[in-house]
Amino acid sequence: MEERLREVARYIGAKELAEKTGAKNRRRWQTVATELRTKTRIEDLVELLKAFPEYELYILHGEVDPARGQISPSYSEADLKLVEPKAGSR
Repeated sequence: MEERLREVARYIGAKELAEKTGAKNRRRWQTVATELRTKTRIEDLVELLKAFPEYELYILHGEVDPARGQISPSYSEADLKLVEPKAGSR
């Protein structure tokens, strides 16, 4: 779970996390994302999930459910790379 929390923090980025969570310290989010020797805190998890609830299922269980809006960083990346929605429908 801790590694998935770090993965999501890296994907979102320290700056955006600091702007959108109660944990306004950008350096803390940078530490969460990159410093494997530093343990993440429950407060980190709570703040991230309050601001980005779409990652809850992935962080807690390693699963995604796009139909319910539950995604992961790799799902988001794949979704961004899809060809425009109407491609091939001419």
